[in-house]
Amino acid sequence: MRIWCLHGSLQTPSVWKAIGDAIESKFESVKVEEVNLYENEYESFGHWRAQFYKKVECQTKGQPSLLLGYSMGGRLAMDAVVNKPALWRGGILVGADPGLISDDERRKQLQKDLKWARRFRTEDIQELLNEWDSLPVFCGRSNCARREISELDSEKISRFFDVFSKARQPNMLPMLRKLKNTPLLYISGSDDLKYTKFGQDLATHCLQIRHEIIPQAGHRVPWENQDAFVSEVSLFIGSVLQK
Repeated sequence: MRIWCLHGSLQTPSVWKAIGDAIESKFESVKVEEVNLYENEYESFGHWRAQFYKKVECQTKGQPSLLLGYSMGGRLAMDAVVNKPALWRGGILVGADPGLISDDERRKQLQKDLKWARRFRTEDIQELLNEWDSLPVFCGRSNCARREISELDSEKISRFFDVFSKARQPNMLPMLRKLKNTPLLYISGSDDLKYTKFGQDLATHCLQIRHEIIPQAGHRVPWENQDAFVSEVSLFIGSVLQK
């Protein structure tokens, strides 16, 4: 079984390397795929969706897989699960926002994301990364996830903020409620109060979702408490393999 890992904003696929190695060491039948969200210049959210499904179907030849997505990647994983449920035996959503409700919220979010997009085209990338890491969502914690500035492309990051803006996605909750045969694990950090609330609400309203809180972690859960994260994820993988 393959696990397709979707990284977050201002990350690269290699951020999953140590975690993927740890997961593969526990399961002989599992292969972790680090998805490169930069590999194509996607014209729209729908374009990414179609290309990703095609890639998964081509490589798995119809055999179901698991999804693992962090933050922005978690939103993409939610979208993939509800729009193509037959592809997946389950999904792991880490610090993922289920989406905005009102048109006004979407308008404000798009304005914010397009501003980031413009800034990445014109400003120093290291200064922007420093500003990004200081955002309240990261709970005052420094970035401990692998990041090599030489692997980041300002132009591609700029496109990310447009194409993958939260404003481009519908609210996932109504669609997640309708899932019947796809188990989902939502993970948040104990210090990440905003996303822990998202996880609690999703678990309350969606029968297929189980929520787990990882101690001693903020928003970047997989890297702030890797051992506890891998342990929780491995339990979920084991339960899926047994079905």
